Amino acid sequence: MQIEKAISYINVKGNIVEKARLAALLWDKLPPKAVLKKLVTLQKPDGGFCYWVRQTSNICDTVFVLQWFDDLKVYRGPIVDPACQFLLDRQKDDGGWDEVEEVEAFNPPEWMMPGRIDTRVWLTAYCAHILIRFGYAETEGTFCPTDFLLSHCDETGRLVGYLRATWIALPMLAFYPGSNSKPFHQALATIEANYNPNREGAYLAWMLHCFVDAGLSSDHPLVARCLDDLKKKQRSNGSWEPEEGEGEEHAVNATIAALRALKRYELI
Repeated sequence: MQIEKAISYINVKGNIVEKARLAALLWDKLPPKAVLKKLVTLQKPDGGFCYWVRQTSNICDTVFVLQWFDDLKVYRGPIVDPACQFLLDRQKDDGGWDEVEEVEAFNPPEWMMPGRIDTRVWLTAYCAHILIRFGYAETEGTFCPTDFLLSHCDETGRLVGYLRATWIALPMLAFYPGSNSKPFHQALATIEANYNPNREGAYLAWMLHCFVDAGLSSDHPLVARCLDDLKKKQRSNGSWEPEEGEGEEHAVNATIAALRALKRYELI
């Protein structure tokens, strides 16, 4: 790996938010006020964020931008608190989430289309993970989405729809019913059986972020394999490949995600 080259890539190609995320992840530097002012421009009056669908706040984009605040190590405050409340207020009675109906008017990608069970399952896992990261797992008035997730998995432990839903759900399953439970071990075995080393660096980095929050150590065989594959995927310019296709904006985010995974597993 060439960590300095990756850092240089982000500092040259990244915007002020991305540079601040890097500085917080690697060196615990607090974000400048200009960064928070930039981020608040993505927030709607209801507390939610818009990014992939710019016209309206929505569940997916709110979790996506909250990940940036996680990188910045900003877990409370006048921007973050309403965003988390936006998610909490939109949890359904069955414990899961769905995308807001308003996005349908703006031709969203398939994985953001509301009403589909595939959308609901992966978004529920996504919301659960970020809310755990932000300390809301045991907040009074919230309830656990595990039952919803487990009601939508097959006999192998794989959640319906996108494979990533199963590994995004690992931190939730580790929290409840616990890392020694049958659902957790079934999900982990399913992930291992379907592991694809040919996926993009950003995909592997996101998977590792979920692994570490599920309590899997770097010497776990699947984690060790994934870390090794991630390291090999660094490109000659220092970056990692994004899932969204080529483009410096996506490549910078993918590179931050790779460095996050490596840092959290104490490899840098």
